[in-house]
Amino acid sequence: MQTAMSTATKSTERPGIVYRTICQNPGCGATFDLRITPDNASLLSGTMACPRCRRHGGMLKPQGRQGNKLFAAKLVFRATGVPSRADDEEPLFGEDQPY
Repeated sequence: MQTAMSTATKSTERPGIVYRTICQNPGCGATFDLRITPDNASLLSGTMACPRCRRHGGMLKPQGRQGNKLFAAKLVFRATGVPSRADDEEPLFGEDQPY
């Protein structure tokens, strides 16, 4: 009987993990939850827009685990009007710099 209850609980749980994200666009600071499933896992490697300020080109930068299937992340954007340099970039997802 206990086995039936534990499998029923797991099947009703929503799939995937949640990234609690804060937009780093100056003046926005919106907090939103981004549910990542196998179907939309490509969101972690591409750019996205903030749902509040609608600025495009943001990259998710993970900040660590907050709980079971709950992670923190920042939606970071490149500075406008400033050319970027390779040494200015912080590695995303804890990757080492290739140089």
